[in-house]
Amino acid sequence: MKRMWFLQSLKTLKSKKEKKMKKVILISFMVGIAMMFGSWAMALDAPTGITCAVDEDSVYFDWDDVIGAVKYSVDVEVPVDLDADTIPDMIVELSFGTSDRTDGGLMGDSNLDVPLTDFVYDINGDLVLEQLSGPATGKVKALNPGKGKGRQNNPFSTTCDFTLPEIIQP
Repeated sequence: MKRMWFLQSLKTLKSKKEKKMKKVILISFMVGIAMMFGSWAMALDAPTGITCAVDEDSVYFDWDDVIGAVKYSVDVEVPVDLDADTIPDMIVELSFGTSDRTDGGLMGDSNLDVPLTDFVYDINGDLVLEQLSGPATGKVKALNPGKGKGRQNNPFSTTCDFTLPEIIQP
């Protein structure tokens, strides 16, 4: 009789441990899902209203503020046609950030004035930077970096097109 009670107690104990383990696994799974969706929910919106304007010495990018943005990244693509066949042989990708600005603005300002002299790239591999000119496309994304704030793979804005002028060196 005592032996049957002992076996019954073991079954009950085992059953309670299994239930507890299942509960722990389920809660862990739910926390993992919540954390995954939580990091997606932290993504900032794509900036809207982007414009690009070229003047005699710079390209001025402007866009609407994004709530929660601490700084912004402006990415520019410049197709380069090396053999004058009207087909780009390469696309030069440049990135400018509001945290590196030299135009006197604040890091969180939703605009950036980039000097034309910053649009340079070593096109032919001779270790000399060539001034880029011709059609270009710009886009911007909002950033809020920091520990525990998740990845900064926020969406880019729509693009704006502009033309880099040829700069004649003295």
